[in-house]
Amino acid sequence: MMKILMTAMTTSISEVMETMFYLPVEFPEESTFIQSGMDKYKPNLACRLDFSGDFSGHFILVIPKNLLVDMTENFMGESRESLEKEHLLGTLTETLNMICGNTLSRVDSKVPFELNIPKVIDESEIPKSELFTIVETTPSMMAIHVSLD
Repeated sequence: MMKILMTAMTTSISEVMETMFYLPVEFPEESTFIQSGMDKYKPNLACRLDFSGDFSGHFILVIPKNLLVDMTENFMGESRESLEKEHLLGTLTETLNMICGNTLSRVDSKVPFELNIPKVIDESEIPKSELFTIVETTPSMMAIHVSLD
């Protein structure tokens, strides 16, 4: 099941990032958060979204603040000077919501999936020794982790 989920997720990430944020993406090999070098992009902002259905689990999305500012600027059509922290956090949680919803809609299931509300988490809650899908974009990189219960 995890292989199907990961394939659906990479397709969804590509669609969401290119369509909503005008950012092309590439996927190097999976690695832990630390091995990927993501911690050099501090500060990182992160959120978690739990889901349930035929199977349950959660997604964690981590985006460096500089990339999140670019994404929010593209998404909202506003200048970076007018953006506030609430705008950035809204983009962060909505990005994860779109990726998760798109991913799970591609998975054949008997029971419709239920998504909880994405929640911003502290950087200390990022499972840094677990595998992440690393997403490289033109200005930076981000990471997403999927765990099944």
